[in-house]
Amino acid sequence: MTSRSIWGSDQKRRSHRFSSGPCVNHIPLNTQALLRKGLSFYTILIYHIITMSVVNFIYSGIYDQILSELSNNFDEKQSGKIKDWMTLLSDKWLEYEQKVIEGLKKYPPFKFEYDQVNCYLVSNLPYTGFSDPLTIKIRENVDLDLVIATLIHELVHISIEKDEANLISKVEQIFPEVTEKKILLHIVVNFIEYQIIKELFNKETFDKIMNRELLLKGIRPAWDIVLADEEKLMSLFT
Repeated sequence: MTSRSIWGSDQKRRSHRFSSGPCVNHIPLNTQALLRKGLSFYTILIYHIITMSVVNFIYSGIYDQILSELSNNFDEKQSGKIKDWMTLLSDKWLEYEQKVIEGLKKYPPFKFEYDQVNCYLVSNLPYTGFSDPLTIKIRENVDLDLVIATLIHELVHISIEKDEANLISKVEQIFPEVTEKKILLHIVVNFIEYQIIKELFNKETFDKIMNRELLLKGIRPAWDIVLADEEKLMSLFT
């Protein structure tokens, strides 16, 4: 299954099936965040028409439970906690989403083609997140700046999915010494993420995010190339 398969015409059906709790949960988290700011439904409607909010945060109780049980770390109280964290994340994401999407569109021939992406938030995961289906780990006392960075990374994966093979081929020509597909792909993903977070965050937050990124050993070789050959990689997009 490719990530495109979850954004199609059956999206509303899937969202409803995975939703949990009372019907207020069927209101997108971004809309709930705007309501908490005291805006009227009419104002929010105009806001969504203008900004075309892309990321819709969703909590699926059964999905979260399955992933937690696979990690041998399930807590029956985690659903209530994660909904509180979702609220905080949604509020913060509203500050950045438009600039992130604009940043993704800067790298031709790629474009972010989805009107809306469902992002599932979970308590337990061996990774910080993955893109298919878009899933992000969020825990108590988590640094939301780092969660935002993870979300940006996974959105880059989604935005270039259709061009992965072509991208990997081009990167192989620039760096013939790199043979691992995972690293070749992450050279591109990390490069685009790097450009976006440089523009998005102040120096203190940017440095904090990069310190975390450089600790991710599985893709550290890709980061080393991005930081050493930024200008060479820019040629992929000009």
